[in-house]
Amino acid sequence: MNGSDSLTERFILEMEKKIVNGEYKINTMLPSFRKLCDEYNVSRSVINTAVAVLNTKGFVDIVPRKGARVRNWKKQGTLLTLNCAVAFGKLEQEIIDSFFDIFAFIECNGVYEAALKATEEELVQLGNIAEQEVLLKDEKKLAALYHEFYKKIADISGNMAYSQIFMTLEQAIFAVSDIYVSDAGAKQQCMKMHSNIYQSLKARDGQKARWEMQALSDHLKVLVEYKTSNLKRK
Repeated sequence: MNGSDSLTERFILEMEKKIVNGEYKINTMLPSFRKLCDEYNVSRSVINTAVAVLNTKGFVDIVPRKGARVRNWKKQGTLLTLNCAVAFGKLEQEIIDSFFDIFAFIECNGVYEAALKATEEELVQLGNIAEQEVLLKDEKKLAALYHEFYKKIADISGNMAYSQIFMTLEQAIFAVSDIYVSDAGAKQQCMKMHSNIYQSLKARDGQKARWEMQALSDHLKVLVEYKTSNLKRK
């Protein structure tokens, strides 16, 4: 990655945060490209590239000869806008609901298909992940293992869409994982549920695995809602 790429990515990240946090309000025009160049001390090419990316992700609409207008990204955005909102901690109820609806869809359907399609080698790999979770103390590494567990299930399912949706929401999944590994009780419950899911997969019981995955998703959602409500009270 060269310096220009890094600068462009930092600028895109800053613009995404300001849109998600409401500093740039929906249906309003972004500052002129000239003003953005001056404010952020970047070149016009950086602005042009960034606005094109923001448009692709669903954050803005390009208005010819006028600039860029902030899109109603909650209703007209993409999964990439949802990914950013969760990753930035914009955990409003509708965003939490939307994220966990999608997470449950890919993981519950994925684990059902995985029970039918998993090779013995893949089951061993999944079992190793579940065993490592019990031993890890470092929260960041544990969150990464949780991510790996869910990604493995999506991949084992053999459904390309599940894996692609998962990767589109990868930053959001990491952010949610960070929330629940910080809670000792939730962490232990999550490990137990992962173990149960793994055992159901070993038994090739797709229905039970799907039920357990839905229970896990519901558990994680309740925890995120609880943590979010506590933060709002402070």
